[in-house]
Amino acid sequence: MVRSTAPSGNTWRKDSPHKFAISDKASEDQKTQVKKMQNEWIRIETEVDTYDWRGNPIHLKDVPALRNPKTGKIRIYPYEVAKAELATYAKGDGLEPRDVATLLMLHAKPGVFPGGIQPLRYRLNKSLFYQWKETEANLGDALPRDDFVAAERGPMPVHLNGDLERLEKLGLVDLKWVKWGKGERDKSLTIMLTDKGTEIAKSLWNKVPQPFLKVTLKVKERIFPLDAKTIRERVHREYPEYESTYTELDTD
Repeated sequence: MVRSTAPSGNTWRKDSPHKFAISDKASEDQKTQVKKMQNEWIRIETEVDTYDWRGNPIHLKDVPALRNPKTGKIRIYPYEVAKAELATYAKGDGLEPRDVATLLMLHAKPGVFPGGIQPLRYRLNKSLFYQWKETEANLGDALPRDDFVAAERGPMPVHLNGDLERLEKLGLVDLKWVKWGKGERDKSLTIMLTDKGTEIAKSLWNKVPQPFLKVTLKVKERIFPLDAKTIRERVHREYPEYESTYTELDTD
C-alpha cells in the first residue's frame, strides 16, 4: 500500500498534465517547498491499495504521484486519491469521470425539491459551477469535473452539451426542449434521469464519500429554485471575476 505524505491545507492542485501549481492560499514556506519539489521530483502514475469512505478495500490505478529520483520515495496527495476513486467508479459504469458530478447533481433530492430531474438546463450549468467552487473551497481539487469557460451567459461547463447527448445515447437521461414563450430562444432543456440512469446515479450516491454528497445537496438546494436573473446576480456578487463577461441571462 502506498501511503500519502501530503502536507495539510491542500497546498497542491493539478494545473497541467506535467506539473502542479501552487495554491494562492499557500504560505511562503509552503510555496518554497513546492517549488523545490517541482525541481527535485518527477511526475508519475502509480497504483494505490486503500480504503473507500465506508472502510472497504479498493485498488486504484493511474493515480498521479511524485517520485524522488534520488531516493525513490513516492508522494501522493489525498485529493488525487479521491479523484482516482471517483474515476474508478465512473469507469465501472462506462462513464467519463466528470459524469459523476453531473449524475450526483441530477439525483440529489434536497428538502422539498425533486430528485432525478432538472427542468431548466441553466440551473444544471450553474449548479455544476457552484459544486466545483464549493468542493474546491472545502476539499481541494478532489472532484473530477468539467472545465468551465467564462461565457456571456455565465460560467459554462465546456463539455456538458455533448455529455448530455452521450448520456442520452447510453439510455441514462431523457432530454426534452420545453417552449415557454413565443420567441425563438424562449425554450429550455429539461433533463430527466431514466430508470437505468437512476439506478446508476443511486449506486454512485451510495459509493461516493459523504463530503461530496453534502456539497451537492447544499448547492442544489440553493440553486434549484432560482430564476436566471437571480443566479446571475449571485454569481456577480460571489465571483466578481465573472461580472464583466456574464452579461446575458442564461435561460436555456
